[in-house]
Amino acid sequence: MTRLLPVLGLALAAALIPSVASAQRRIIIDPGHGGTDPGGTGNGLQEKNIVLDVATRFKSLLDTDTADTRGGGSWVALRTRTSDVFVSLSARAAYSNNQGADRFMSIHSNAFSNTSANGTETFAYAEGGTGAALRNLVQAEMIAAWGLTNRGNKTADFAVLRETAAPAVLHELAFITNATDAAKLGSATQRQKAAVAHLRAIQRHYGISPYLPSLAAVAPVDGAEAAEASDVATPAAGSIEQDESSSAAGCSSSTGSNGAIGALALLGLAFIRRRASRK
Repeated sequence: MTRLLPVLGLALAAALIPSVASAQRRIIIDPGHGGTDPGGTGNGLQEKNIVLDVATRFKSLLDTDTADTRGGGSWVALRTRTSDVFVSLSARAAYSNNQGADRFMSIHSNAFSNTSANGTETFAYAEGGTGAALRNLVQAEMIAAWGLTNRGNKTADFAVLRETAAPAVLHELAFITNATDAAKLGSATQRQKAAVAHLRAIQRHYGISPYLPSLAAVAPVDGAEAAEASDVATPAAGSIEQDESSSAAGCSSSTGSNGAIGALALLGLAFIRRRASRK
């Protein structure tokens, strides 16, 4: 039995240390425009406000998906801006690169002088790659969600697509200058559907069955944790969202049960070392 203890300790440590496969995917969400750059305008709407709202809803869904362990995936979701401020195109790409993003997802709405122009389209930098594969899923999910004219999957030499190291997509929700499209953009219900469509797209992209997470499945929190959890819809001021994890490699910091698991794993390894030193 004594000889089995080191083996058991090693097995315990191996079982408790999180695997590489369970690492969180780091998703950079890029709400277009902001601050002095309103983007497209029309029908009483400004693009910068519409896309920030969709991006915030999308981030909230990714956060909830991570907390809800009944299904879905695990994510570190960050935005290139969290309020109505201007962020340059190069700063957006640099932020994504500095964060070691796994995917970069930019959200926009279209505008055109001819108000009859309408529909949804999504861009990647080039055909045939990972970015194009994600693009196709975003487009498909948005067409299913909003049912607008399908303008197709396209490529473009946009700076945020060209300069980001991660596979990247740029999605045009609809035309803010078209009355029918603008009715979707101006509806909070429809913007939530757009956020869900983006969630479904990234889940499918990673081979995860589409899953709509629920806060009801998440263990309740109190005090400061509760305030932080409810603050997603009212992001703090600042042009670039701060890294929400402690690891530059993209894994979130261990708290709660994860911290306990890590402690147990370390105890198992310490036991092995002590046994070895006695020989």
